[in-house]
Amino acid sequence: MPASGPPDEQLLKQALKWFFLLQSEHCTDKDRRKFNRWFCKNEAHQTAYAHAERLWSETDRLKETPDIPGLREARQRRPKHQPAGILGWALFFLISSALMSIGWLEYSAETITYSTRLGEQRLISLADGSRINMNTATRLHVRISYLQRKITLDTGEAVFDVAHETWRPFVVHTDKLQIRDIGTRFNIHKQQDEISITVLEGAVEIDGVRLDEGYQQHYSSRSDHAILRPVNTEQIAAWQHGRLIFRQTPLAAVTAELERYHPVHFIFTDPAIAHETLSGTFGTRDLPLFLSSLEKALPVRVKKLPDGQTLLIDRINKKM
Repeated sequence: MPASGPPDEQLLKQALKWFFLLQSEHCTDKDRRKFNRWFCKNEAHQTAYAHAERLWSETDRLKETPDIPGLREARQRRPKHQPAGILGWALFFLISSALMSIGWLEYSAETITYSTRLGEQRLISLADGSRINMNTATRLHVRISYLQRKITLDTGEAVFDVAHETWRPFVVHTDKLQIRDIGTRFNIHKQQDEISITVLEGAVEIDGVRLDEGYQQHYSSRSDHAILRPVNTEQIAAWQHGRLIFRQTPLAAVTAELERYHPVHFIFTDPAIAHETLSGTFGTRDLPLFLSSLEKALPVRVKKLPDGQTLLIDRINKKM
């Protein structure tokens, strides 16, 4: 199987030349035999040709774009006194030169990794005008090239406020999912085997399926089917303002959310306590205030164990 890394510039130039020749009406059987020998010579040639094919397919939508250096000039330079064969090769070299410039910018684009610690939030402004607001314990990779804007979310949560560009897609990859911008603002939360994608404004495409504003698509490794549900976008995005909003939320989910922001672990002495529900708005940073509010809202008591990080939630009987 061909290597996955990008080829060097000289090999990519050779591969582009072969690619154009094979598409040409002037390609002969002798040319095809020469190509087969070149292609089968080693794995590097096969990799280079695969990259040339990929480059050409990715630039299909750009071939009519007027601001690509060389393409417009290539179409205009057609002197009437030149033979067709010379014109074809001149056109080839002009177009391949333009594509080589685009291709090299594409393959040499830098990938930058960003991360946040437990309880930390970070706002990233990208060169294209898009912004990524990262929540606690998040790690992602950004690669902005001439042809695409690719984000890979490893773990955590982020809001993507995208500057829409028709010819250069903004795509977020997480696990096997591809989330493509359609002029939008959206939230992705990935934790272990759970992924939630919520559209705050506009719409996105998830593996080609449209998801509109106010809806969330939830994926779990424990299920073969994604769950589509309407959501309160203010509640989903509240973390950006340092708040957590709960509406009749099971206590197990509430404490799991608090564990994302603080180095603590909650334990229930009675599993039934985990199913109690809680409503309210709480700050992401003020854990003591939350614990105090919890003891006032529910018949429970919170006790910190000697390790300083384990919080035991026990039921108490309030007197009438």
